[in-house]
Amino acid sequence: MPNEEEDPRLAAGAYDLVQEDDDGDETTKRQPVYLYAPNKQDYASSVGGWGVFWQEGTMLLARDKRLTLTDWRVMAVLQARLDFENWIRLSHAEIGEQIDVARPNVSNSMKRLLGMQVVLPGPSVKQVRTYRLNPLFAWKGDLRQGATERRKQLKLLTGGKATGETPSP
Repeated sequence: MPNEEEDPRLAAGAYDLVQEDDDGDETTKRQPVYLYAPNKQDYASSVGGWGVFWQEGTMLLARDKRLTLTDWRVMAVLQARLDFENWIRLSHAEIGEQIDVARPNVSNSMKRLLGMQVVLPGPSVKQVRTYRLNPLFAWKGDLRQGATERRKQLKLLTGGKATGETPSP
């Protein structure tokens, strides 16, 4: 079987699609044989970052007709600049510069996202507000901690009651 030096497609995060027979000959079957899981920190720096997105949270947002195209674009910038434990430190002007949107429009989108609890308010740091992306929708950091944070948010939204579905924020 080819190794990483022989085949650059087998670099960190890639998988081998060639399966070997019992006698060592390569077959024409194209099924994944293994998945290489690199060190998260090394891999994150080589690909520019990573995060986990909860599918049901994303579907809730997709169905919500209150969100505008600008809201989605602002949210994309927030997700792209997400730091560990979901912290975000960006001014509205910085967000607007990234997507070529006027600061007042970014402010309106942030108010809507805060009102919908997609983004949670944080403390101000050096005159810039911080935010936290709600763990119901995505997480960057330790996955176990992310699942715990997500459960906490579910309890907050449901008044401490366990439910089978993610409620609408």
